[in-house]
Amino acid sequence: RRSSVVRMSAASLWLIGLPAVLGIIKTLRDTVRYEEVIRKSRFIATAGPCSSAGSANEFIKRVADPKARHNCFAWKLANGDSRTNGDGEPGGTAGPPILKAISGAGLHDVVVLVSRYRLGEGAKLGTGGVVRGYG
Repeated sequence: RRSSVVRMSAASLWLIGLPAVLGIIKTLRDTVRYEEVIRKSRFIATAGPCSSAGSANEFIKRVADPKARHNCFAWKLANGDSRTNGDGEPGGTAGPPILKAISGAGLHDVVVLVSRYRLGEGAKLGTGGVVRGYG
């Protein structure tokens, strides 16, 4: 008797959600940093791997800059737990856009901290500008 074997490419396995079934997650290997200036505000994003809420909070404490005007963050774990904080930015304009970027990239077990600095007098970004800066 011949057994029927279905051959699937790695891409098709991803499409049917097999990584989630197998417990495979997409995360970061190392800490990464990105900087962007938007209308006299400097945004510095630092992202890294985390395996628990505790390790995410340790990362935030280590990376947050007390000289920054705002230190906003989000983290997302493979078990579905997540947390956001806007550090005084208008409600929903900082932490949730960071979490949306993490989710949009398909990442888990990741923490992202974005420090915002005003350059000189700085310009009011408005809520849309703040969301774009953090997202």
